[in-house]
Amino acid sequence: MLGDALPWFLPLFVFGLLAWIFYEAIESFLRSKNSTFGPKGLAALRWLPAIQLTIMLLNRCIAVVQRDLAHLEVSQYLGPGEFETLDLKLIVVGGGGVELICLGIVLFVLFSERLPSLSKVQLELRGKFRNRMMLFCGFMLLSASTLLFPEEGYYNPSSYPVEPIGAIPSWSVQIPLVLLGFLVMFGGELFAISTLFLAGDNFQKIARRARFKVTILALCTIFWLSGHLEHEQNWIQEIPDSGLLLPLVLLLHITVSLAVCIQPAVRIDSELNHGEGRSRGMLMLAGGMAMLILVLTPIHLAEIGIFGHELGPYVFGVWMAAVTVSAMMLVQFLPTLGFDAAPRPEIWWMKMTLVFSPTIMSFFTPFAIFLIPAIWLVLPWSTLTPWFIERDVHTPSFSFVLSPIILMTILCALVPFSSNEPFLAALWFGWIPGVMASVGVSLHIKQKGKMFSLKSAEE
Repeated sequence: MLGDALPWFLPLFVFGLLAWIFYEAIESFLRSKNSTFGPKGLAALRWLPAIQLTIMLLNRCIAVVQRDLAHLEVSQYLGPGEFETLDLKLIVVGGGGVELICLGIVLFVLFSERLPSLSKVQLELRGKFRNRMMLFCGFMLLSASTLLFPEEGYYNPSSYPVEPIGAIPSWSVQIPLVLLGFLVMFGGELFAISTLFLAGDNFQKIARRARFKVTILALCTIFWLSGHLEHEQNWIQEIPDSGLLLPLVLLLHITVSLAVCIQPAVRIDSELNHGEGRSRGMLMLAGGMAMLILVLTPIHLAEIGIFGHELGPYVFGVWMAAVTVSAMMLVQFLPTLGFDAAPRPEIWWMKMTLVFSPTIMSFFTPFAIFLIPAIWLVLPWSTLTPWFIERDVHTPSFSFVLSPIILMTILCALVPFSSNEPFLAALWFGWIPGVMASVGVSLHIKQKGKMFSLKSAEE
């Protein structure tokens, strides 16, 4: 198989994804050297994952067409015989489906600067947009690489099946993979837009479209999870071995957070003023967020019953929450090191730490997904707090904005525990406070703009 014929192939693929994560820094370094090799080297780094995925896919297609029994999937599902058109289904529903989706993601990223929504955007900004897409998608594919590209799918096993073990899998097995692929692509768009603060209104059109697509995909994903988890009674115990369930939940969390809280906050935070009382507001925000995460996470773990019914779930939950909160506090030093290209850089880093902490923590424990319900409830308050604490802004209406969100946050924190699947119920309801916060403050800003326009006209 491919891994035995070219033992360096998969490590090089991982290197290619890693290079995507650091592509912007590599590009800046090579351009500063003004070397003739620079543009060619950058092009090679950009296209390396696409070329490798194409080779993987071609190798799999050749094995299926030739009925090569030295290829594990062929011996498992086809066996000896002549090639039939129906055999091509195995390319899509087997390991080839992963390669097809990943190739689609990679090509989407590489050509993202040519999207119709960016046709009127400056060339330099389009290049930065593509670079941030590469960072996000490279990180997502790399973090799920052991599940998407398992070693047993690319290296010869010690023994092969004597006869096929069953029929070719059905098309439905690819549903989570398709959802994962689209969430990576459109989540990458939102991530790129959210990190390009100085672009102004250049990305508003693509931002609206990306939020709409992510909303539809998120609902489809939650529907699929609802049906899947109802049939899997012990899904929590089998998270590490449940295929794409873990990366799909993590991608759902990231994309919903970006669509509901992070990307709208780029526009909202830019409307804030200098920040009188900013330090007090940040202290209250950090304390409230930390408290909610430290309380809700252990309770969710206690509900699943895996860690027993005594101190086990609370100790483990507090440990996970404490690591997340500590990271949230540590990133406060980043603006002093120059990472401050945001209207409220300290709050922005806190939010991004919360968004990506379950993914990073999942490298150590799959139960990191139980941080998500608490994070979804605290993220909206990172948008609201400055508008109610800082003294040099026009505070939104308490009855229209603050009171409903407080009520909804309490309800969304309590309602899941009346369900047989608290985690699934938290996914159904947890995004509501974020939508209310973003919409409420956006309407307040729009109303404030109208009042300013009328006042200017009167003068």
